[in-house]
Amino acid sequence: MRSQAYLEHHRWRREVRQAAYSALITEAVAAEEGLRSAWTVLSEAGPGHLEEAMERMRAAENLVSAARRAASTVAVEGSTAVVEAADALMTALGVALADLFSWHADSARGAGTEAWRDRHAAHVLEARARLKDFTGSARAALDDEPYRSAR
Repeated sequence: MRSQAYLEHHRWRREVRQAAYSALITEAVAAEEGLRSAWTVLSEAGPGHLEEAMERMRAAENLVSAARRAASTVAVEGSTAVVEAADALMTALGVALADLFSWHADSARGAGTEAWRDRHAAHVLEARARLKDFTGSARAALDDEPYRSAR
């Protein structure tokens, strides 16, 4: 039988991990929503709306940055599988964000935007899928904590 101190330590570690995972999920959901909001404005943007689109893109950029900060905590606290899922999520969010800025630049030059619209939509869907993967990895890691089997 494991000591009470051992169980308490693992319970505390689980709480720390759960808080880190939850923070990343919260920030990633906000980032994904920000990316979709910017996508909507940019999709409908004519020359007079590019400034509003840029404002939404900057807001999305801030939300992705907040998710990156949350991911840095996961990198320290998480298991290998959870960290890998967080890295994939952050890569997907970063690609979707980079697409927005490239799309905006092309729109400002009057270049076609149909391809960008479809590409960005696909990357936001990819980010959503990676968020789902991260959530599943986090849940599995928390369910596998050692103190659970010692009860």
